Amino acid sequence: MVLSFGEVLMDCFPDKNVIGGAPFNVAVHLKRLGEQAGIITKVGDDELGSQIHEILIREGLTAQLQIDENYPTGRVDVTLKNGQPSYHIHQGCGWEYIGVNKIATPNYFVFGSLALFFEENKKSFNEYLHQFEKATFVCDLNLRKPYYDKNSVELCLNAADILKINDEELDYLSKSYEIVDAIDWLKSEFGIHKVILTEGAKGATLFWEGEVISCEVQKLQNIQDTVGAGDSFTSVFLHGVIHELPLPVAMQRAADFAGVICQTSGAVPVDLMVYEKFKF
Repeated sequence: MVLSFGEVLMDCFPDKNVIGGAPFNVAVHLKRLGEQAGIITKVGDDELGSQIHEILIREGLTAQLQIDENYPTGRVDVTLKNGQPSYHIHQGCGWEYIGVNKIATPNYFVFGSLALFFEENKKSFNEYLHQFEKATFVCDLNLRKPYYDKNSVELCLNAADILKINDEELDYLSKSYEIVDAIDWLKSEFGIHKVILTEGAKGATLFWEGEVISCEVQKLQNIQDTVGAGDSFTSVFLHGVIHELPLPVAMQRAADFAGVICQTSGAVPVDLMVYEKFKF
């Protein structure tokens, strides 16, 4: 069982609205790949919240969905420039106030920094740290200005057993903490011995308990956008780890799937056949 924690919201593109949020993207990819997956989140008691509830049911996710009567469902305005997204996240929404559900411990618990910027979510997350002490905690750092600070970042790093981070986030850590080798620092300071570093078109590198494994990204044609590319990488890599694939194979499959997502509009493809070649 893989359980995600955090924001589920509506991504509002210039021409359409689609359900989004990194925790949702990871959960739905894994479910479509055949894993048992669910999500802990909160939406408003409104039309968008009802739409999200229906989508979670349709996707077959084990939805630990909380309803907030005081705050609306989350929204983010997405603009694209040469396929690269920028985000304006609306504040004062339900997912900023996620509570604690008493549920069975998952094998993997996936989270990121965005939800943990908010105090109520920090409290709930710390409860889950104790409740799920036997789970493997997977952090996709996923920094989004201005929704992070040293406190929220360090909460993520202290909790992470597996960390997925991109090159810009690694640069942020290096400059913020004035460190030369951020990968070694993550090991010595936070005890993280499993780090996935993605670098866009340059590929990705895995630092896994002393092993260093690199993979390349195929040159892509007809790139639509890069929305959700990191989430798709995390999902397929974790799928490979669950099925005990050799790490180089799991990395390359994750990179290939991220490439497929970049050639698709939005983070989650409409065509379910996309997943068939990546299933186990």
